[in-house]
Amino acid sequence: MFFRYLKITLSRSGAKPRWQGSSKKHVMAPNRAESVFPTATDIHATLRISLPLMLGYLGKIAIGITDNMMLGRLGVDALGAAGLAFSVYAVFLTIGVGMLFPVMVLVSQARGSNRLSAVPEIIRQGLWISGALFVPSCVVLWNLEDLLVLTGQDTALAEMAGDYMDYYLWAMFPALSSLLFTFAFTAMDRTRAVFLVAWIEVGLNIILNYVFIFGKFGFPAMGMAGAGLASIIVHSVGHMIFFTLMGFHGFFERGSLFRRAWRPKWAILRRILQLGWPKSLEMIINKSLFSAATLLAGFFGTEVVASHTMAFQVSLVIFFIASVPLADAVTTRAGIAVKQMNRIAMWRILNSGLLLLLLFMLAPIIVLGGFPEWIVALFTGFGTPKTDHLAPLAAPLIMFMAIFVIVDGLRMITNRALNGLADMKIPALIAAIAHWGVGFVFGILFGFVMDGGILGLWLGLTLGMAVAALAYSWRFWWLVRDDQNRIFDLST
Repeated sequence: MFFRYLKITLSRSGAKPRWQGSSKKHVMAPNRAESVFPTATDIHATLRISLPLMLGYLGKIAIGITDNMMLGRLGVDALGAAGLAFSVYAVFLTIGVGMLFPVMVLVSQARGSNRLSAVPEIIRQGLWISGALFVPSCVVLWNLEDLLVLTGQDTALAEMAGDYMDYYLWAMFPALSSLLFTFAFTAMDRTRAVFLVAWIEVGLNIILNYVFIFGKFGFPAMGMAGAGLASIIVHSVGHMIFFTLMGFHGFFERGSLFRRAWRPKWAILRRILQLGWPKSLEMIINKSLFSAATLLAGFFGTEVVASHTMAFQVSLVIFFIASVPLADAVTTRAGIAVKQMNRIAMWRILNSGLLLLLLFMLAPIIVLGGFPEWIVALFTGFGTPKTDHLAPLAAPLIMFMAIFVIVDGLRMITNRALNGLADMKIPALIAAIAHWGVGFVFGILFGFVMDGGILGLWLGLTLGMAVAALAYSWRFWWLVRDDQNRIFDLST
């Protein structure tokens, strides 16, 4: 009882016990008089990280849009071939995101334990992993044309996709390393660099696509290959800007990123891989669910697939502009708090993310729920016969997205709060059960068995997301509740 009283007294006075930061598994008890509702400081800290990320991720979306717009001017076949090529490329990119994501967690935890000297070492190991992922990606993507032909794709389309990927595959390493630096800068609370680099890439991408695809300013017209070449240059420039900013950043000792860069730190590499493989698995589970949903939508007809695609694209844009930046901020701040063993801060961090999510979702909910026909017209044109024909089918689904984006955002933020505590395996298991065991099964039940159509399918997917969000919330409560050492065990 004496030691329990001593710990509570120390925590209230602001002092730290002598064993703070040691390897002993002591956990400071929370001050029960404190509220877990986020303060103005919590809101400001979350916004400081997430707002530049929102603008940065908007830039990434702009790059994809400009690519599609310019390739679309080459014809429908060029756009389709690029879509085929990127669908394979995206598999390796998704694996890379999951494997490199622990860099954000480990850097934030290094900040929380005041071990800033470890940050350059963590980043260097992330570069090793980026290089290791690049090699098998190249082997597959170099043979993309043959792979597409083997899967039954049109030969001419496969050839166009292969020509595009012969260039585009070389952008994989700088793309992965840029992701690594994005995670590191986010964990360092320096997200304005992410915003800056993203919009430099947008401007450069527009110029280079115009020059190489259509043959301007004396350059030959390269078509799809030109788009691939432009992507190599854009991602490489982004990588070099990130690398320069990181290498000489005042956050840690200048130049320390380059010291003994050729020598792997096996303990850190092992830790990144331990956290990374379940995160990659979770992301593949999530991505494959929506791929399967698109295939199921095909059974309802071409127009339903078009409506499904519109709704999914809208939800994806909202997801990356609102949910992901807030979730990144929650991950970073939770990683710091877990090393400081501050349970009240952990709850406030999660609740600040959830509160801001609801605030940021107000505008999308109003637009999706009140003006769905406008969203349809953005895809098919205002006042066109195609819009008049498709709007009655697509508008109800887009209205339903107002519910889906909130549920999906809640799932994302609660998931990332757990990730900040270095909890990866159980969230991946929850994702498998909730997405496939609940979402997919009930999507088939509501959509096909009960004749709910595409709305029934999306209702099932939303139910799966809701189950995942509830399970993540319970898991967070179970880990952070009073007088337990579980979060300490996870973060070591």
